[in-house]
Amino acid sequence: MIHFYYGSGSPYSWRVQLALEEKGLRYERVLLSFAKGEHRSPEHLARSPHGKVPALTDDGVTLYESTAIVEYLEERYPEPALLPRDAAARARVRIEEIEAVLYFGDAFGAVARQAFFTPPERRDAAALESARRDVRTRLQALEARAPRRAAFLGGDTLTRADVTWLPFVELAARGGVDLDAETPWLRAWRDRMRARPSYTASYPPHWRTG
Repeated sequence: MIHFYYGSGSPYSWRVQLALEEKGLRYERVLLSFAKGEHRSPEHLARSPHGKVPALTDDGVTLYESTAIVEYLEERYPEPALLPRDAAARARVRIEEIEAVLYFGDAFGAVARQAFFTPPERRDAAALESARRDVRTRLQALEARAPRRAAFLGGDTLTRADVTWLPFVELAARGGVDLDAETPWLRAWRDRMRARPSYTASYPPHWRTG
């Protein structure tokens, strides 16, 4: 049995959970509370030495870091595939993963610090607006790269590019940078992703009531 250790609302956790769901794998989810410091417990540090989420155990294998986990899932459970067979197409999917996790993730961090982790009375309004502009610019760049006549970011078939980008797009909306009239393809794509069973099954628990 796969055990999946995650934090509600973590885009890195959500990315892995979407992959688990899309592959139809049986797994046991273990929700860790940041407020209670469960991500810093000795038990979790043994799985994830930096005290981060997600982590995953499977048949004696223990992994942390979402990129390593989704690679493992693809190789250990290759069907249904979340990477194209064509080498160039696979490379483009991996580029989108890097764009989301590294470049977009770093840019959104500036929004998160102000919008989520700073009390309203102490927020720097100018810094928050500047960070939101940066995030919006990156979403517009993703819109420009999107395949116009395809349903998904990697083409006609859902890939890891989709399950990696979706959590960041949803989190950006909660941070005040929603998709708009300048990103019509992404809005339609997000609607398609929201309609998938994997989305409902993996939706962050605390967002359901928050």
